[in-house]
Amino acid sequence: MPIKLSICESDLHFKKLLLEHVHRTLSFDLIEDYSNGFELIKRLQNKQNNFLLIDAFTPIITGIEALKILRKKQNKTPIIIYTQVYQEDLASLFDAYDHVYYCQKDSAMLFKNLLALQQKNTELYSQYLQQWKTETQEYQYLENSSSSSSSSRTAAYTPSSLELKIINHICKGLTNKEIGKEVHLSGRTIETYIKKLTEKFRVKNKVQLITYCVEQHLHHYK
Repeated sequence: MPIKLSICESDLHFKKLLLEHVHRTLSFDLIEDYSNGFELIKRLQNKQNNFLLIDAFTPIITGIEALKILRKKQNKTPIIIYTQVYQEDLASLFDAYDHVYYCQKDSAMLFKNLLALQQKNTELYSQYLQQWKTETQEYQYLENSSSSSSSSRTAAYTPSSLELKIINHICKGLTNKEIGKEVHLSGRTIETYIKKLTEKFRVKNKVQLITYCVEQHLHHYK
């Protein structure tokens, strides 16, 4: 029996990743998708969901406020609410509600936890949350420690302005030739840039590159 879920996500690119994941598998049945917390509250009504996936920081009404309203209305649907980075204050807030699970804005990890929770495997979720928290604290320590040498830091690659433009166009679905026209380069040169970006971000192909860039908010460059 597929898991029935609804999605609340304002970023069209990330929502597309989530929807593609749903449509690729028989494990999930999408009931509806929303662009912000206001739409979620207004249109959800009595729809029967096994789970809700909610971005914590949607516009108009945030996912956080939508969560509070839903619980005040006695809606007990399990909720996976997510942010880009781990925040201790939000973790404490969400922990005060029953059946609310805090995850990173990572499509693969969201669905991995969703499947585990559907199977009542809360231990896997608890381990995941602790690992995410620990990794965040370790990263913050390295960032803030004046005694840390540059070699001990794990610095993510920072794309150039041209690479960000290319990433933006890739995520919009443009072909290499179309991207080349936008940035005044040949399609073959764009192909080379994409190959180098997959290496720099340590992903295997263009699809994984798009997923990574959307999840890391690298696709909004103008």
